[in-house]
Amino acid sequence: MTTDIVNTGAYFLARALKQHGVTRAFGLCGDHINSLYRAAALEGIEIIGTRSESGAVHMADAWARVTGTLGVAFVTGCPGHTNALTGMAVATNATSPVLVISGLTPTDQRERGGSQVLEQGDLARPVAKWSLEVPSSEHLAEMVVKAIQIATTGSPGAVSLSVPADVLDLPVTSAPRDYPGDHVRDVVRRKPVRPNVSLQAEVLDDIEQLLKAAKTPIMILGSGARHTVTDDLQRAITRLGIPVFTIDQARGLVPDDGQNCFGYADPFFNRIFRAAIRADTILLVGSTIDFHTCFGREQLIKPDVNIIQISDDATHLNRCRQNQLSVLGPPSPVLVELADKLNVAPEAWVTWRNELKEQFAAEKGDWAVQAEKHAAVDDSIHPLQVCRSLDRHRTSDTGIIIDAGDFVHWPRAYFSALAPGRWMDAVLIGNLGGSLPLGIGSQIAHDAGQTWVFIGDGGFAFYSWDLEVAVQKQLPIKIILGNDAAWGIEKRLQLNEYGAHVGCELARIRYDRFAEMMGAKGFHVDRVQDLDAVIDEFIAAPGPALLNVGIREMASRPLADFRRY
Repeated sequence: MTTDIVNTGAYFLARALKQHGVTRAFGLCGDHINSLYRAAALEGIEIIGTRSESGAVHMADAWARVTGTLGVAFVTGCPGHTNALTGMAVATNATSPVLVISGLTPTDQRERGGSQVLEQGDLARPVAKWSLEVPSSEHLAEMVVKAIQIATTGSPGAVSLSVPADVLDLPVTSAPRDYPGDHVRDVVRRKPVRPNVSLQAEVLDDIEQLLKAAKTPIMILGSGARHTVTDDLQRAITRLGIPVFTIDQARGLVPDDGQNCFGYADPFFNRIFRAAIRADTILLVGSTIDFHTCFGREQLIKPDVNIIQISDDATHLNRCRQNQLSVLGPPSPVLVELADKLNVAPEAWVTWRNELKEQFAAEKGDWAVQAEKHAAVDDSIHPLQVCRSLDRHRTSDTGIIIDAGDFVHWPRAYFSALAPGRWMDAVLIGNLGGSLPLGIGSQIAHDAGQTWVFIGDGGFAFYSWDLEVAVQKQLPIKIILGNDAAWGIEKRLQLNEYGAHVGCELARIRYDRFAEMMGAKGFHVDRVQDLDAVIDEFIAAPGPALLNVGIREMASRPLADFRRY
């Protein structure tokens, strides 16, 4: 006997997803959501099975960051839901539109000592943009549509829908309405709420006066610019001529070319961005003052700087520092309008731009000097040598995914962002290990080039079994694992602070052999004279591959001469 899924809550939930352009979801199966899996399959939605619930959400997050469309994850209830919370927190912090649908204990068991009972809506609320436990199958499809709209509009983020198993399984007496194509396209493409911007004349005049008075302006593009991106953004940036730095999902929106864009907007990882201390005007476009910008403190931003901020999220305005002028609206379209209507000449900042261009070129040369210095120590491998060897194989289609930890500080600083959605990290949440499922989701979303995941030996353990997803799909993902047999950051910090370290040592494990056990290719190198040859073979390997690099202990981090606090 088989159960008829048609006309159940699960059926109409899956149909609502399909009507909103969802063709793929990431998930880990469980009793609570078996009917949803069946309904999704009937609607032609591919479900990519994962080995961890948080990994499923990370993959959906990466899908959203790469494609600019909604990412979807299915997880079972109770422990499945709690396991997914870290993924939700990262997606929300990254302003990544992700819908997480969790199963839930049947309604009639909730207050009667049932199995796997939790207040899932309350648990997700602090880490999601919106969270709801759906009480009825009659309105389930409607709540799915509302969840998608919340996830994809304004400042995007993760939304959580917890659906009891009986709500999924029960028949729906009144069929939900279908959604017209125009509505679906608008939601899926995340069109700006106000795509046709028209700023008031006095606002334009105020901005024009501030920019005309500026001698050393900079622009910081953030995730809000990516969410509202238009085809005219690059033209607008060139027209204005203000030197650009990028952060979070805006990395690669303008390539780090040393002409218009000068890299990562964080002084810890980009020495050029320290020139922000000389800026007399800062134009924040879909970005805000935060940890990356030292909370607006005087080691990076002058007390008398003029800040102009464009954001579609009112809660981001005037954060840490008071703006001279704030514009609440879709950042990219507003910037395009400014470029079209302001009477400012980019020639006014030629000298300032040329200084940054010279510094950009000098920084490229400095990496070579540093590499020679590290090579002179012994034949052990320094993280910078790994980056430079890999760089011989990099193209504009190569995805760069950065984990949290010590080893990864070097690729974070070394590798430029060249294209949208091809450079990403765990944002300010900074969770260890998440780069592996992020990388897998990124590779699935963009198969034109390899995705490189940079991760430490400590971080790899968190999601290592999700490597099986890459093996099953034979993804060309390449994992570069820096192995110093330690929790490197904490070991270094404890030694610096206390002169000794506790609980920071790890076993020196050959993770390449673990990868081979999983069905991936495994490579190992621990002598610098072998590095180039092994990396050549590693990059050429078909399918997923892991390179276990025995790196020099206590390699520290690059650009260590700057203090954030």
